[in-house]
Amino acid sequence: MTEADSSECRAPCLPFACATTAEGLRVSCYRLALDAIPVDFFADPDGQWTFEALAKAAGFHMDEGVAIGALRRSFGGHPDGAAVVTLNSEQRPYVAIVECPIAFTCVAGEQASWAGAA
Repeated sequence: MTEADSSECRAPCLPFACATTAEGLRVSCYRLALDAIPVDFFADPDGQWTFEALAKAAGFHMDEGVAIGALRRSFGGHPDGAAVVTLNSEQRPYVAIVECPIAFTCVAGEQASWAGAA
């Protein structure tokens, strides 16, 4: 996969399983080598999450040696910052990309102003 087409998900990189958890985490599982995914394991994923919730959503147990990072750029329709969850092992069965919900807080009694950018 080249740099130019890495954000597109073509036939070889289609997920073999997809699900949405009760907590709103959207999970897509891929049988791909880690070097095919633009992941940064030193970065934290965007959104509201815990390590345990990401591991569970991906189908792993924390005691299995779970590795969690974030997408450096969009990939396969997933936004940059989505969680990348897999096992810290050469025999990893799959890589899960987990999109986490974003937390919003409403401020009561304050006037909101909106600005848009294209």
